[in-house]
Amino acid sequence: MNLSELIKENAALGAQLAFETKIELKVLANITINQIKPCLEYQLRLEGLNATVNIGEYDNILQDSTKINENEIPIIFWEPSNIKDSFIYEIEVGEDDFVLLYVNKIKGELNTLFNNLSEKKLVIFNKFSHILQSYTDIKKSRYQVFVEILNKHIEENLPRNFIYIEIDKVISKISCQKAIDLRGFYLNKSLYTVEFLNTYSKYILPIILSLYGKSKKALILDCDNTLWKGIIGEDGVNNIALSDKDKWGIYFKELHFLAKKLSKAGVILGICSKNNPQDVDEVFNFRKDSILQDSDIVIKRVNWEDKATNLKNIAKELNIGIESIVFIDDSIFETNLINDLLPQIKTLLVPERLYEYPNFVKANTNLFFNLNVSDEDKRRTSMYKANQLRERDLKSFESIETYLMSLDLTIELSNKKESALERLVQLTQKTNQFNLTTKRYSSSDLKIFYNSTDVDVFSLDVSDKYGSSGITGLCIVRYSESVAIIDTFLLSCRVLGRNIEKAFLSEIISQIRNKNVESIKLTYIKTSKNSQVENFFDQNGFLMTNENQNLKEYEYNFLNNVTIIKYINVIWTQD
Repeated sequence: MNLSELIKENAALGAQLAFETKIELKVLANITINQIKPCLEYQLRLEGLNATVNIGEYDNILQDSTKINENEIPIIFWEPSNIKDSFIYEIEVGEDDFVLLYVNKIKGELNTLFNNLSEKKLVIFNKFSHILQSYTDIKKSRYQVFVEILNKHIEENLPRNFIYIEIDKVISKISCQKAIDLRGFYLNKSLYTVEFLNTYSKYILPIILSLYGKSKKALILDCDNTLWKGIIGEDGVNNIALSDKDKWGIYFKELHFLAKKLSKAGVILGICSKNNPQDVDEVFNFRKDSILQDSDIVIKRVNWEDKATNLKNIAKELNIGIESIVFIDDSIFETNLINDLLPQIKTLLVPERLYEYPNFVKANTNLFFNLNVSDEDKRRTSMYKANQLRERDLKSFESIETYLMSLDLTIELSNKKESALERLVQLTQKTNQFNLTTKRYSSSDLKIFYNSTDVDVFSLDVSDKYGSSGITGLCIVRYSESVAIIDTFLLSCRVLGRNIEKAFLSEIISQIRNKNVESIKLTYIKTSKNSQVENFFDQNGFLMTNENQNLKEYEYNFLNNVTIIKYINVIWTQD
C-alpha cells in the first residue's frame, strides 16, 4: 500500500470509529515528520482505537512539551544529527570544547523535557541513534561518541513514565538505505522514509494497545505439527519430535521456551486440537523431555469438534473477550476457518520452513506486550487452575449459596496501599468487562491520586480456601465539597459470581459514610464490553438521575442500608 492509498484507508477507518472514545497522540520533533500522522493513525485504527495524531511545531520540542494536555500521549523524535546544520560533519573537526558545549546543552534540555513530562500518562521517547550517519564508518566517530554519551545520560535519568524505544531496531528491520531520505532531509528536514515511519508505527503499536487494554491475553495452540512434529495418533508418543533428541525437535523445543516465557509473564496458555484427549495427555505424562508441562497449560479443548466452537468455549470459560486470543495452527484450512468465523482472533500459521518457526513466533510475542507485569501476572496459571477446582467442586453442591458459604471467602481492602500501586495501574489498563467507566490510568496518575487528600484509592484482594486471587478490584473516589464521586469501580472478571462486587461496594459506601458528605454520585460510561456493570448500581441502592445513549448518571440514597454478605469475611489493612 502506497502513501496515498494508506491515507484513503485511514480516513475510511476514522469515519467508522468516529463514535468511539478518542485517543490523542502528539508527536514532538526537531525534524519534519508529518507523514507519521496517517501511518500511526492507520495502525491504531486497524485495532479499533479511534486515534488522532497531531504534530507539534517544527524544532519546538521543549516549548511544546509544556502544552501537552492530560489526555495526549507524547512521542518524541529528537534527532541528534539535526541539532544544528551540518552537525555530524562539524563535530568531527571541532575542538573538544565544541563537543562539550553541545553535550551539556542537550543534557540540560533533556532534563527540562523530563521534568515537563514526568507526570504524564505515558511518554514514548526514541533513543538517540547515530546508525544512519555512521553505518559506513569503520572506526568510531566523534559523533557516535557524542550520541553514546547522551544515551547514557538518558538511561540514568529517564522518568518512569517514559518508554525508551531503541530506534536502531526499527532501522535494522528495513535497513539504513530504506529508512533514510537524504533528499528529503536536505530539502525540508524530512529525514525518514514512509517505510520507516510505517514500520515504527507497527513497532510502538503494542505499547499503546497495552495502555488501552487491547493486549492479547491467551495463546492457544494446536498440537500435531504445532506443539510437536508429527501426529500423535499415528506416530505414537515416543516418535513425535519436541526436543533436541530429534533433528526436527529443536524448533518445537524453542517454541516451548517462548510459550513458557509468556506464561511466566501472565499469558494464559491453552490447547485447541482435533485429537483423542488421552493421546495428548500421554505426551505431557510420559515425554519428560518436553519443556512445556501439563502444569503450564491452563485450558484444553481436545476433541473432534470444530475449532471455532472450541475457541469460543475457551474464551467463555476463561471469561475473556474472544479478541484476546492468539491461535497457532499448522493447517491453513483451520486458520482460514477461524479468520472467517472469528476474525477477532489473531491467527498464526506455522511456517512451511520449520527453521523459521521459533523466530516467527518470537516476532509476534509483542501482541502480548504488557506495560506492567505484576505478581498477579506471574501467578496467573496457578490462579486459573484454582478457579477450575472451584468450578469442579461447585457441581457437588445442591445450591450456589451453600457452595459460596463453603469457600471461606475473605476480601482484604486497603486505601492507597503503596505496594498495590503498579497492579492497580494494570487493572485500569486491562479490565474491560466489569468496569464502570474504562478510564485508563498510568503510574503518574495514580501517584497524583495517592498524594491528594481529596481522593481515596481503594484496592481489593480476594482469597478463599483454594488460594489467593490477588489484587483484583479498584475503586477511586474523588471528594468535591459535600459530594463523593465514584470515579472508577472495577473488578477482574475472574472473581465475579461470588457477590464479591456487592461486598466491595458496600464497604466503599461505609467508608464514604464516615466522611462529611451529603451524597455519592457516579457515571456509568457504556462501552462495547462493559455491559456486566450496566445494571449493577440500579440493583445496589443507587438511583438513576440521568440517561442518554452512552451513559447513566446515579446518586446514592443514604437511607438505604448497605448489603452485608455474611459468608464473606472483610479485613481492612494498610502497608
